Amino acid sequence: MSGESRDFLFEIGCEELPAAAARAALKQARQLALEVFARHATRINPADLSVWITPRRIAIFVAGVPLEQQPEEIAERGPRAEAAFDKSGAPSKAAAGFARAKGVDVGSLEIREFEGKKFVFAVKRPEPRPVSDLIVDICMQILAGLTFSKSMRWDSSGLRFSRPVRWLVIKFGDETPPGPAAYDNLPVGGSSHGHRFLFPGELAIESAGSYREQLAAAGVVVDQEERRRLILEGLATAAGKLGASFFDPARELEEVIYLVENPSVHFGSFSEEHLRLPEKVLITAMQSHQRYFPLRGEDGSLMAGFLYVMNGDPGCAAEITDGNERVLEGRIEDAEFSYDKDLGAGIEAMAAGLDAVTFHRRLGSLVDKSNRLWSLVELFADLVDLCGPDRKAAATAAKIAKADLVSMMVQEFPDLQGYMGSVYAGLEGYPAEVCQAVAEQYLPVLAGGSLPSSPAGAALSVCDKVDNIVAAFSVGELPTGSRDPHGLRRSAAGLMEICRRFEFDFNLESLLAGSHRLFIEQKTDAGKDASIAGAALEFVLDRLEQRLVESGKAVEIVQAARASGARSLFRIILLADALDTFRSTPAFEDFYTAFFRCSKIAAKAGESVDPASVNESLFVHGSERELYRHAAVMAPKIEALARARKYVEALELAGTIRPAVDRFFDEVLVMSEDGRVRNNRLALVLRVALLLGGLGDPMLVAAAPK
Repeated sequence: MSGESRDFLFEIGCEELPAAAARAALKQARQLALEVFARHATRINPADLSVWITPRRIAIFVAGVPLEQQPEEIAERGPRAEAAFDKSGAPSKAAAGFARAKGVDVGSLEIREFEGKKFVFAVKRPEPRPVSDLIVDICMQILAGLTFSKSMRWDSSGLRFSRPVRWLVIKFGDETPPGPAAYDNLPVGGSSHGHRFLFPGELAIESAGSYREQLAAAGVVVDQEERRRLILEGLATAAGKLGASFFDPARELEEVIYLVENPSVHFGSFSEEHLRLPEKVLITAMQSHQRYFPLRGEDGSLMAGFLYVMNGDPGCAAEITDGNERVLEGRIEDAEFSYDKDLGAGIEAMAAGLDAVTFHRRLGSLVDKSNRLWSLVELFADLVDLCGPDRKAAATAAKIAKADLVSMMVQEFPDLQGYMGSVYAGLEGYPAEVCQAVAEQYLPVLAGGSLPSSPAGAALSVCDKVDNIVAAFSVGELPTGSRDPHGLRRSAAGLMEICRRFEFDFNLESLLAGSHRLFIEQKTDAGKDASIAGAALEFVLDRLEQRLVESGKAVEIVQAARASGARSLFRIILLADALDTFRSTPAFEDFYTAFFRCSKIAAKAGESVDPASVNESLFVHGSERELYRHAAVMAPKIEALARARKYVEALELAGTIRPAVDRFFDEVLVMSEDGRVRNNRLALVLRVALLLGGLGDPMLVAAAPK
């Protein structure tokens, strides 16, 4: 059977999967299948493995699975060869005991070389089994290995899955192996199901290789990428016929792909009178829940129409379109009612109503949060030297930023928070830059999402995120495992991205501490411990480290930058980039050596040694004075380069101290018997170590993989 192969198919048929579960299965299934096949000593080419997912099925297909296992030999090392056999070649007691322990004949022991020495090995060469005998076990392990954030049990079998599993199809070539005994109530065999409406009933799968074509004939496009292509082509074609273009700001296509098995695109419309509403309101009404695709005319204006993807019989499109139009019309009419009511109230009245809304049961109302935001914006503006119109816009926006949370519109469409506040503020005559800041206060909403585009909006967003982080730390409601109910990880990542985009260079610990003070001054039930700001800082820095590592930076490089003691996210990012560049230059060796020699001795200094207490009158050797003066001249230059964010130049300058360091250690015994001299020398090397360490830890940099 060597060299022969068959196609393999495993289909898990289930009740309609949520799109999130479909994406989770797609992310796992490929690697899981490869691992399970490898565990069964069956080698498959990853390029021959396909995973196809629809709302009702997860299918794993492999072209050309060998008919026979290819088990690897198992070689276990025993005693040295000279201890295993005597001079005549007879096995010793050590060899016999080893063979007995490994379950092999002593005569089958093999002598092999390992690390330049000869040992005996017990070698087992398992007999290959037909893969057809393993297929069911492989499928059951794949089924059990798929995990979901939310899963359920629905019968006594013990099987857990995102949705109830209703059938399994196992095909090896055209054979259908007998089903497992583990799930007696679950149909296992060669029968699948076509489209729920277009092809109800069972569908006998002839072979693994015919699966995709048979499902297509039964109204199911099993390949999600093929569905994506068909949907995009359908949207483009339908929009083109209308002289329009479709768009998808909420990325609903990624959801729709896993909601349909037989996609077709159709057009619907709504009354043009509704176009008086803010554009984003209409777009949200179309995309939120309904997952329609809005249209723009040739002039770029929003059209009173939409495209949608249907999963049913295209012949019934007229009835389905009518139903979709009625649903959307109702949602838009509700939105109009809310909009008009909000306009009648006005944003000032909304802001006044925030005192009736609890921000957190221990931390006061939304009015309290608004007051903290205003104070925090003022503090932040001082830290980053934000002045003039930008400062004024951010401070004004902070006072009304949360007003729309009590609006009827945001209560109906929560995704519009911030945006509706900016609309209402604009209609009441607030300056454009204030409205923009209000609209941008929550950005970025998602990882990699849009950032604020104005300094005022960025300032308000930073302060809002800091307030949220400190609030959670003040009441001990921190992220645990995969749970992050307050979105703190997202807030920390957003802080990093905003600081990088706007080059906000400030001491984050100062802002966090200032935020914590505001909670205390408001006499909230927040924790009073001064360590709260420090814990929040470490949390944000940990998230910064993770994001930089995810972007491709070596973890040692990021940790080296953090070791500088910098409290500015922007500076840590810049320093990590500089260290990554600098480590490939010849000057890095000088920086590394100087730091290593000084820090190694400085570790013996103890808390009683003050680096600022160096006394020149206690110097004995000229090399002491040379090192001291070199460091004194270098320190303000490094500080100036760092202030100008020229970190590579600062690192190059720092490395020039190496000759003075080398001469010092060649000529000077630091640990002098004279206590005053010893402490003076320790203070000197500690001063140099701290000066160089302010640019990061080169020992961590040296440990980073190239």
